[in-house]
Amino acid sequence: MTFGSKTSSSWISLIFLCTALCMLSGVDSWSYFFSNTTMSWQKARTWCQTHYTDMVAIQNQEEIEYLNQWLPKKRTYYWIGIRKLNNAWTWVGTNKALTEEATNWAQGEPNNGKDGQTGGLNEDCVEMYIKRDQQPGKWNDERCGKFKTALCYTAACMNNSCPHGDCVETINSHKCVCNEGFYGEKCEHVIECDKDEVTVPYKGSVHCTHKNANFSFDTSCQYSCEEGYQLSMPGPLTCTASGKWSAQPPTCELVQCPTLSPPSRGSMQCSGPLGQSSFSSTCVFTCDEGYTLTGSSSNALQCEASGSWNDSQPLCSAVQCPDLKELENGVISCGNNTDMRFSNGNTCRFSCAQGYHLVGPSRVTCTSAAEWSERMPRCEAITCKNPVGEAQLITECNQPTTDLRPDSTCSFSCEAGFELQGSKTIQCSEDGEWSTAIPTCKAISCSAPEVPTNTQMNCSPSLSSTISDLTLHPHGMVCTFSCDEGHEMQGASSMKCAQTGQWTSTPPTCTAMRCPLLEAPENGQVNCSNDEQVYNSQCVFTCDEGYSVDGHDLLICDPSGSWTGEAPTCQAPTSQVTVIASSVATAGTMLSGLSAAMWILKRLKRRANKFELNSNSEIEPPPQHYKNSIDSLI
Repeated sequence: MTFGSKTSSSWISLIFLCTALCMLSGVDSWSYFFSNTTMSWQKARTWCQTHYTDMVAIQNQEEIEYLNQWLPKKRTYYWIGIRKLNNAWTWVGTNKALTEEATNWAQGEPNNGKDGQTGGLNEDCVEMYIKRDQQPGKWNDERCGKFKTALCYTAACMNNSCPHGDCVETINSHKCVCNEGFYGEKCEHVIECDKDEVTVPYKGSVHCTHKNANFSFDTSCQYSCEEGYQLSMPGPLTCTASGKWSAQPPTCELVQCPTLSPPSRGSMQCSGPLGQSSFSSTCVFTCDEGYTLTGSSSNALQCEASGSWNDSQPLCSAVQCPDLKELENGVISCGNNTDMRFSNGNTCRFSCAQGYHLVGPSRVTCTSAAEWSERMPRCEAITCKNPVGEAQLITECNQPTTDLRPDSTCSFSCEAGFELQGSKTIQCSEDGEWSTAIPTCKAISCSAPEVPTNTQMNCSPSLSSTISDLTLHPHGMVCTFSCDEGHEMQGASSMKCAQTGQWTSTPPTCTAMRCPLLEAPENGQVNCSNDEQVYNSQCVFTCDEGYSVDGHDLLICDPSGSWTGEAPTCQAPTSQVTVIASSVATAGTMLSGLSAAMWILKRLKRRANKFELNSNSEIEPPPQHYKNSIDSLI
């Protein structure tokens, strides 16, 4: 598609002139185009957006007059970029409502098909009459599906055409409508204000924010004051489109609080570095005796930077003590003071209901300091203490241990191995005391067993070093016995302390091991250390005169009940006596009879010394018995 053709020479000349002017101006111009075929409104707009910028959106009467003259006569009906949205006629692309200047409806239009020719269908699109005999250049609302000629344009305005304004398309050109505060052909200049008029106040400061150039249109200067000072004018100074500041610079004025007055029945004392009611000043309130400050949390008020006192002004009211809370399970009696408002000197008494006792004072008095003389008492239930006993004591009560009221009872028993000492049952009395003392549990024990002679005893578990009476052995203790060396046990080897406090058996006895009875050898004697031949007994063997011991002359009874050797025998001499006698005869001339006897005794004594008895033994060497006298030997 191309723009519409025109056969007349004037139409060609007009287009040529427009093109030349656009080229000479060096800017993109607003140009109009139309289609050679007809189409629906939506297709017409799509065609315009595809080949050009968009459908023509009428902006003023001048544009309407130009189009009515420029378009060829044979194109009678053209779609233009106006459509009904949300029941309002708007320009396409911008969705802006039509202005009165641009509106050019034909007589009786828009009528939305009420003339009966459209069958009652909605007429939401707009066509323009071109060079009609009747109402040329006027608009008519029409059904969007009808076929009309598309009327398009190419825009002259660019994104940067008017940086601070709106670009308005004009016939074959455009112009800039500047925003407030800007001027120039392209709205490139901004209006400025006098920066010297922005002065800093005493006790204050100023901070300016520049949206455009420094101290130009829309510059905002915000003032602030030091603490205790306030601005004479709220709000910032703003540079207006007229090049003037919105107001004169403000000043910082000292904050003043409302003036206070002394309270009735009291006095007030104010002081401050800048004045009695100015910022940082303080007023202290006091009341006459018998009155107290009310209506404020403090007796001292301070003027704050906001211009208000930090609390409400106090009043002086008669002293009143706090209301007394109800006494649970008790009664409060305050005389005739039934409204329970108490002043200095009022007294209240307390009592408790039956089964409860008073904890705390029985009376309180309201003092001049608006305080009660004592803390509020309480009524506690009369109960007995939890009967806690030793670890082995088992307690069972008919009421919870935290609520043992009068007449409550507790029964006791002991763990295994212990026996109860004291009352088995106790009862809580009306005054909260137990009828008898809490019983104890005594460990069941057996008396210490006697350890027999030649016996060793070992008991388990061993007695603790904390047990004071070591003669008692607790229930469950087991004692085992063993015999000393050379002894054998008679009886049970162990016994246990039973729950009855008695041992399950008696200690055993350990008797010495017994050796076989030794008899004196023929022609000899045996002499033993004990009458009974038991462990450690020693027996010495000797022979009659003229006989000698053949074997061990000393036997000992060992731990197993056996002798250390075989019993010896006495053998008759063969050569020794003969030699002795011969020697005596040969020396008869040399020795007298007495001398010979003494010599024989010494020889016999040396033989007796061969019995080596234990040095620790109490056995004495057995006596020697001889059948013949010395004289017979000689």
